[in-house]
Amino acid sequence: MNFLKEHRKADLCFFIIFPVLVSVAVRLTMFDKFWEIQWKTAAAGLIFYEILAWMLFFVFGKGKTALRTELVLMWLLGIANAYVFRFRHAYIRPLDIMSVGTAMNVAENYDYTPDARMIVSLIAVIILFIAAGLCRLEIVRKSGKIRVVRVTGIIAAIALMSGEMFLIQRNIVGKILGVYTSQLNSAGMMKKNGMVVNFMYQMKDIDVDKPDGYSADAEKDILKGYVSEPSAPDNLPDIIVIMDEAFSDPEVDGEFTTNTDYMPFVHSILNGEEENAISGYVNSSVNGGNTPNSEFEFLTGNTMGFLPQGSIAFRQYVKSEMESLPFHLRTLGYQTIATHPYKSSGWDRTKVWPLLGFEKTLFLEYFDDLNLRKVRNYISDEGYFEAVADMVDDMNKEGPVFSFNVTMQNHSGYSEKEYENFERTVTLDGTSDKGDRDYGMTNYLSLIKYSDEAFKKLIDRYRECERPVIIVMYGDHQADPTTFDVMWEENHKDRDNLSDEDLINTYRVPFVIWANFDIEEKTGIETSINYLGNMVLETAGIGLSPYGNFLKEYQKKYPVVSAARFMDSDGNTVMKEDWGDTLKDYEKIQYYEMFDDKDFY
Repeated sequence: MNFLKEHRKADLCFFIIFPVLVSVAVRLTMFDKFWEIQWKTAAAGLIFYEILAWMLFFVFGKGKTALRTELVLMWLLGIANAYVFRFRHAYIRPLDIMSVGTAMNVAENYDYTPDARMIVSLIAVIILFIAAGLCRLEIVRKSGKIRVVRVTGIIAAIALMSGEMFLIQRNIVGKILGVYTSQLNSAGMMKKNGMVVNFMYQMKDIDVDKPDGYSADAEKDILKGYVSEPSAPDNLPDIIVIMDEAFSDPEVDGEFTTNTDYMPFVHSILNGEEENAISGYVNSSVNGGNTPNSEFEFLTGNTMGFLPQGSIAFRQYVKSEMESLPFHLRTLGYQTIATHPYKSSGWDRTKVWPLLGFEKTLFLEYFDDLNLRKVRNYISDEGYFEAVADMVDDMNKEGPVFSFNVTMQNHSGYSEKEYENFERTVTLDGTSDKGDRDYGMTNYLSLIKYSDEAFKKLIDRYRECERPVIIVMYGDHQADPTTFDVMWEENHKDRDNLSDEDLINTYRVPFVIWANFDIEEKTGIETSINYLGNMVLETAGIGLSPYGNFLKEYQKKYPVVSAARFMDSDGNTVMKEDWGDTLKDYEKIQYYEMFDDKDFY
């Protein structure tokens, strides 16, 4: 190392040991049990920390600057992960970087007060930052070849990092290292693999691989076999779809009792007490966030199960017009409109919704002008539903309407603040001495009760309406599991180590299809969001597209296909990690629909 200034061996040893201390400080920031990491993946992570330190050394030329830079950068990543986990019970994945702008839209509604662990880690970082000044390792500045040495060092470090990531993503190396993988437990992956190894491993999920044996011509020929004569009733019904933010029934997760029913109307429908209604539970592909993936599944019939973990379909894959429910309905003369009572900058909806067939889109600016009632910082479901109904009634003068609406009232967080416009009406029984710890769940359940009351008012509005109307409501996902911590405790379950069965339940949300005309009532249906659009069309008496007919037949064999699991017609569940080639025919058809079908309408 003749490119280094005269140094003591102690300086070199200090430089090598310091990244180990950085990794400990970062892990302390993120996890209350930082020893849960597997030693093999911990070692692989330390290799990255060492390479990064040397790369920064060649960039800056001074050891203390390199170590301080690494410390601050990695600690900031740890802090960001810690807050994301607090808000969503998840950690940052490579594809989440594309969602930063949308996350900032609701950032003001969370509490950023640091917890004790964050404060301790900050103190540790400050001590380490000061200690890094003791490192006197430095590159000789008078050497004529020093620029070549530094550039070579940087390139070599980048090559080593890339090589490490390549190896970690290989299945055989992953097995040797014991890399933990789970489609449902991304938090567990981070804890057991460590931040660095987990991030490297998930980088392989950025691109959608073409399915083995795929041929665009072959899939096109298959779809031709599903062409049917178009059919529709003479009097087409208006279709109002409500994808309600975080609307779920946590009774599917565990037992608890409350002072009052938090969704009496929806429960009555689920129990078969309402005429002309179809109800049950849909399996979402997301939990606690990433709402647009539920929109994507409903509107296209595609499943996130064939797309990379953590991907956002709206951001990554909808780049041109794609076959969808709105486009299909437009061929029958429907007017198509999509609305969301929040900022238009979220999830690229201004670009994506038109590409999925919506002729008109409305966002917060429109609804703000109506001076609708708010709950907390968001437009209430009651005010929003009334505004949507008024809009549909007015548009119907020009023909049937398909209205797709994404709510905002129930968005997290649930326990950070008190609001004058929000009353906590639901409380938990049997949770004495929990204090403020049950506020998250009671606030959440109180919000759900607001939604339930608003939905009943919307249904009541159309009971005696002379023209046919179909109203659909489903939740995009459950609230993140931390919301129900008290319930997990009462059921003696560790939310960070749930069984597969319990994890599956955290992805189930209720759905209702109601009509103000005679339809066949059904209850207890278990399905997934990708099939729900088809069910709405069949309820309306509208014929399906070739892809829709394919999905109709496929649903008979596999009534649930989500990013979490599939369930066959006998009720057998297979987790995503064990799918193999079972659903390959669906995967190939979906790939064609998403990337190669250019003549769908």
